[in-house]
Amino acid sequence: MKSKLVFIIFCLVGYSVSAQTLDDQFANLKENSGTYKTYKVIEQTELRDFWKVVQDSLAVSKQKFAETKTQISTQQKEIAKLNSTIAEKDASIEGKDYLATHIEALGIDIEKESFKIITYTLIVVLVIALAFIIFKYKDNSKTARKKTADYDRLNEEYENYKRNALEKQMKLRRDLQTERNKLEDIRSN
Repeated sequence: MKSKLVFIIFCLVGYSVSAQTLDDQFANLKENSGTYKTYKVIEQTELRDFWKVVQDSLAVSKQKFAETKTQISTQQKEIAKLNSTIAEKDASIEGKDYLATHIEALGIDIEKESFKIITYTLIVVLVIALAFIIFKYKDNSKTARKKTADYDRLNEEYENYKRNALEKQMKLRRDLQTERNKLEDIRSN
């Protein structure tokens, strides 16, 4: 953009210098011309030379104008290309910014901050649930040990009762058998 401005200024300065040269030559032509009544008489060779300078200056100006126009066109194309490149880079940056601030979890796009909050909340809930499960497990384990101990004590009491009852029954049978034997002895006598 800066080079474009410098080039346009250079062309305008060149054009004004060329115009000043033509003005000087015209003034010189007018001054060197002769006078016939109220008319100025100019030699044809000088007029041809002046006209040639005018045409050369005009051709240079036209050429400079065409070059400037071509350069402006080229620079406009370059500017358009740079603008499209900038637009592509802006889109790329926006995409990267989006990727930097979002995460895809289970097929859902979520902002990273929201994902962190959800994750930490889920971790806290799972830790609380684990603590509850451990507490319930210990409580159930304690209850189970107590019930097992009660069962073992009751089973031992039952086994003792059974043994005692069996011993009593055996004693009663022996006593009964002894009495039967005595009765038989008495009957046989």
